[in-house]
Amino acid sequence: MREIVIAGAGLGDVTSEVMNAVNDADVVIADSRFADMIPIGKKVIPVKNFSQLENESGKILILVSGDPGVFSLLPVIKKRYPNENIRVIPGISSLQAICAHACETWNNAAILSGHGRSLSPGKFLNTVERNRITVLFCDKNISPSWACEKLSCIDGLEVFIGSCLGGNDEHIFSGSPQSFAGFDFPELSIILIRNVSPFTPERLLLRDKDFLREPRIVMTNESVRSVIMSRLEMGNDSVLWDIGAGSGSISVNAGNIFPSAEIHAVDFNPSAAKLISRNAAKFHLHNVTIHNKRALDVIDELPTPTHIFIGGAGGELSGLLHHISAMTHPVRVVIACVTLETLTEAYTTLKGYESFEAVQVSASSSKTLAPSLTMMKANNPVTILSACHRV
Repeated sequence: MREIVIAGAGLGDVTSEVMNAVNDADVVIADSRFADMIPIGKKVIPVKNFSQLENESGKILILVSGDPGVFSLLPVIKKRYPNENIRVIPGISSLQAICAHACETWNNAAILSGHGRSLSPGKFLNTVERNRITVLFCDKNISPSWACEKLSCIDGLEVFIGSCLGGNDEHIFSGSPQSFAGFDFPELSIILIRNVSPFTPERLLLRDKDFLREPRIVMTNESVRSVIMSRLEMGNDSVLWDIGAGSGSISVNAGNIFPSAEIHAVDFNPSAAKLISRNAAKFHLHNVTIHNKRALDVIDELPTPTHIFIGGAGGELSGLLHHISAMTHPVRVVIACVTLETLTEAYTTLKGYESFEAVQVSASSSKTLAPSLTMMKANNPVTILSACHRV
């Protein structure tokens, strides 16, 4: 029976256990930078061709940089070969090294990677805002310079940047993000961000009293908003279009609950756009992008959505529904209907989608009339339609 060993080469000084595994292996899968530690004559497969191990037998060693437990091939190998005998040998990672240089523990750190992976500025900044320690693995595109430029919008941060850790050309830098914006760093870099005053929202599902308000800008009532958030069924990887965003209560609440999601608030009213910006800033959100245009004018510029909420269509509902029905990818659609005309038009389209549901919310809130008198004041009923458009 063959054995697959995934070993961490650490930062350069490998452990005796790793060297024993290298010597015992029948086949080594590794990057060319580890060539010096592999005995001459040993069969070596470049790590980019690791799928070739399908045809290999005996003891197979996959040599990864740092530690196998941090952004390595380990999850891929486990998923691809669930019935194999897999053994892991740990190593010292750059995560441990940069935390040591900063005199910090990593057990509560938020760990991100832009090393060969996509990372949106919104997700990065929201993570920094909400955590005392954030560590980012970098590459040539998501570099320490990129990170420091993005971080300039947050006050009071300190960064530690490690380049080529464990090598002869190792360098450690520390200071404010502004100190390193525009610098060139090696591709093998890592950055630790210390935020001594991270933002912690008082609650995830926000109340009406939490928002900044303007008299002539509509805001979805919190009783209705809670149902809308439930029907949206979002996650941290979601991309939400909030059409007719008004005060931004849906966009901001979605961004607050899902700080890694991508939120696009669309409203043609300049006053509404400014209010959305103020509400997003109040909750330290960087994943809410505001589009001060009519929906049909901007819809082709927006990224592919996973979720769409229509709270106000501004006379464009027919065009929006036509656009959604023509989409060639799955999307969950939620529409809040106040008038019978909107309800009729939205129902006619959404009833043909998958998982169609309708719920009407008729909420009343207490209002004090006098020190000893309280009445229930009714809000207008809102019908919420939800469904999944699937190709």
